[in-house]
Amino acid sequence: MKLPCDVVGLAVLAACVVLALAAAPLALGSDAAPGELDLLELVRRAFERTFHQPGVRSVQLRIERGGRVVSHRAFELAYRRDGRIARSLLRFTEPEYLRGTALLIVDQDGASDTWLFQPSEQRARRVGTAQKADSFYGSDLSLEDLERTHWVRWRLASEGDAVEAGRACRLVEAVPRVESQYGRLLVWIDRELSGVARIDFHRPGAVEPFKRLRVPLDGATEERGFLRIGGLEVEQIGRDARTVVELTRLAIDPDLASGVFSAMRLERGGDELFERSSRGDERPEP
Repeated sequence: MKLPCDVVGLAVLAACVVLALAAAPLALGSDAAPGELDLLELVRRAFERTFHQPGVRSVQLRIERGGRVVSHRAFELAYRRDGRIARSLLRFTEPEYLRGTALLIVDQDGASDTWLFQPSEQRARRVGTAQKADSFYGSDLSLEDLERTHWVRWRLASEGDAVEAGRACRLVEAVPRVESQYGRLLVWIDRELSGVARIDFHRPGAVEPFKRLRVPLDGATEERGFLRIGGLEVEQIGRDARTVVELTRLAIDPDLASGVFSAMRLERGGDELFERSSRGDERPEP
């Protein structure tokens, strides 16, 4: 049975937010120059510390247009990474008509499988990701920004020192080696915290960026090798449009039980992810 368009759109958007909050580190092919390997390690560590916190978090997603909130979603998200395999389990908590809708996303080497549970159907179904567009459910996030397969090969170059929000950063340029909607990215990496502070997205041949992602790092603290941040935001420059992702609760736990990420867990509507993780449930994985 075909899924309703709004549910498919939300599933795709949620999957993208999952990957945004657990964004894969940049990776280069074997033809990377020696200097690029040093930059690769710098960028890889920054992405790992900023976005790769294992554990459970509560997320508020707010879409704004003209200074006004036009859409709002809330969900809980559990994330665990084992080598090249990343698992995410997401459950919507708001709005009411989406409450209990859940997604299990398993990503290996850039290939993702997604299972969706809708309370109205009372069973989990595997869904495809073919129905994707440049903008996801009216947000300022795009698949290429967030999906692992689009961050595989970039040519990195140091652009020297820079300042973002009053903080000293190292500026790195990333140019795609493969086909991309972007001509280049500029990444600000905080020198003190070794975290991603900002990313500017440029279209091919454009001097000025058309989109910007910011991670406020003032007040960020370190825990178990990761940064505890409050969220991130993406803006469409010159369009008075932005998407704000707020982490209202974050429990960093590298030992989060693998059994939390089970297809059968999608059907437990009243069972919060924070409660599951604290129990250390070790059921088999899908």
